[in-house]
Amino acid sequence: WGSMLDVLLVDDDEAACRFWRKFLEDSGLSVESDSNSFAAIRRLEKRPVLVVVSEQKMDVGGPNGTALLTTVLRRWPKTGRVLLTAEIGIERAALAARALVLRRVDRPGDIRRAIIAEVQDAERRHQGPT
Repeated sequence: WGSMLDVLLVDDDEAACRFWRKFLEDSGLSVESDSNSFAAIRRLEKRPVLVVVSEQKMDVGGPNGTALLTTVLRRWPKTGRVLLTAEIGIERAALAARALVLRRVDRPGDIRRAIIAEVQDAERRHQGPT
């Protein structure tokens, strides 16, 4: 296992990934991205991640964001889960994954603060008893 990654972004929108990656890296976080859930799971199997931030709808095929975050909850329960989406009406699915829902229409600074808080919470969970 390599060093722990702060944030894994999962979104098939390349421009959105670039924006959020740079925005979060400028805040001092280590960030990597994948364009689909399958690639994200492969990365999680190789390297520990504090928080997975996923879009709900991905047009590249494979599981959607809440399905990915449910898998993360089951396999890596200490890893934080954030659904960053423009979709509405998915709160029940996000709740089942115990994921924080952030809206793309929210101010970027508010989204960044929420993700940083999730990273800090996940750090505490990872430092606690196993």
